Amino acid sequence: MRYFLFIAFVVVPVLEITLFLQVGSLIGVPATIALILLTAITGAIVVRSQGLQVLSKIRQSIQQGEPPVDALIQGACVLVAGLLLLTPGFATDALGFSLLIPPVRSFITTRIWKLIEPHVVTTTVHKTSWRENTSRQGTQTTTIEGEAVEIRDETDKPSRGGNMTNYHDRER
Repeated sequence: MRYFLFIAFVVVPVLEITLFLQVGSLIGVPATIALILLTAITGAIVVRSQGLQVLSKIRQSIQQGEPPVDALIQGACVLVAGLLLLTPGFATDALGFSLLIPPVRSFITTRIWKLIEPHVVTTTVHKTSWRENTSRQGTQTTTIEGEAVEIRDETDKPSRGGNMTNYHDRER
């Protein structure tokens, strides 16, 4: 963490100032400022578009009953890209735009998932409900509601983006 803070607050600003001076001496100060503003505006537009696509993927995964792990990590990448693009500087803009390229995000998503997957605990909740009805023969039935939580062990984890099914359903 110490090195991250050092890089974030010392190395990155020094690198950005150096790049500002070099680009400013090549194309002039007004053009450099315009370029910085242009990348920030373009980045905001692209981040909005990519963010909406990721939200769509999250909704689709949830509707299919799958955990939206991949889409959530990609959403975090888009968020970081947005922060980097709104930060003035050419190095941060280059990194931010690279995070908006889907194959780059997929590569990063795979790496992040490999780091966090061993720490993920998956549970499944089953809800059962019986209603009190009068059958055709005139007998009355009773309503019983309940919930069950299934805790999976280490050997029974679903794959990333995989379908979460009942453990007992897979044994059959």
